[in-house]
Amino acid sequence: MRFFLDTNIWSYIANEDAGSELAMRARAAGVEIVVSSAVVDEVQQLPVPDARRKVIRLLTENDWKRLMPEVFSECSEVKAELIRLRPEWVIAKPNMREFNRVRYDWVRRTGGFWDRARREIDSPPTNESVRREQEENLAVEQSFAIRERLKKIRPGSETHLQHVGHIPETGTPGWTGKPVHYWRVPSLHMFKSELQIYESAIREWLDSEIDVPAMLSSTESMNRLWLHELDPAAVPRQWLRGSFEFLQAWHKVTTGTPGDSRLATHLVDAEVIISADKNFVRFAERCREEAPFKIGKTLLAKANRAGVDEVLQWISNANTL
Repeated sequence: MRFFLDTNIWSYIANEDAGSELAMRARAAGVEIVVSSAVVDEVQQLPVPDARRKVIRLLTENDWKRLMPEVFSECSEVKAELIRLRPEWVIAKPNMREFNRVRYDWVRRTGGFWDRARREIDSPPTNESVRREQEENLAVEQSFAIRERLKKIRPGSETHLQHVGHIPETGTPGWTGKPVHYWRVPSLHMFKSELQIYESAIREWLDSEIDVPAMLSSTESMNRLWLHELDPAAVPRQWLRGSFEFLQAWHKVTTGTPGDSRLATHLVDAEVIISADKNFVRFAERCREEAPFKIGKTLLAKANRAGVDEVLQWISNANTL
């Protein structure tokens, strides 16, 4: 059984020096604690150096199961659909050398991402990393824009997530003219935009096996694939991103809003997700009830020591949840 802990829970555990007890309880219960690089990224933004260092050291212990970055998992799902639905875009004899080199940085025990994070060594700057910082600064503004756009939707936030529709621009190639599920449009926009950037992480994880120039030059086919053909159960992380974006748009936008939609892609990585953020739990449970696939159960924990005690108790009694 796998448990995914939100950033706030890791902070409480670190503050209470409860990491060793967490690992002990997990081993005793046969539970696997999974940790995401998205959580590491959030913790690295903490302003107090000592507090930040304490949580980072906890996150990078070898007791936890380290997940690949969410963009890797998203691309893996999309790639499988591309192979199934657009075999003409598949490279017959792929060269996996660069793919394997980049992947190794995430799975190696020493010298890779997790080791650099633990030792507080900044990764060498790249065009991609610089662009990511710029995009993070724009993410909150984009959340406000999404909120304004969705005000036109009725009956609004109470709409069943499988019934939330979106109408692309008139004349969009490959679109049948009928409303499409909301998640399809932002997913298409993200992939189309990122694939045009040579050093994008999305392109990096796809272009060893997928002929990206052929894909981008087939505008009608690519639009039709995203707007009408992708199976949401095969690309659950795209559905989750879009659904979280929709639900967030009806609530106050904060600096943590974009990060929550990123963490939402990990709802398929664990049977139990624990957070102290009421909205995150509310949105995750909406997704669990209404998604066309199975995701983990999300539990709301208290803050500070009381929350740590709850988490330890839940882990010790995982088979009763």
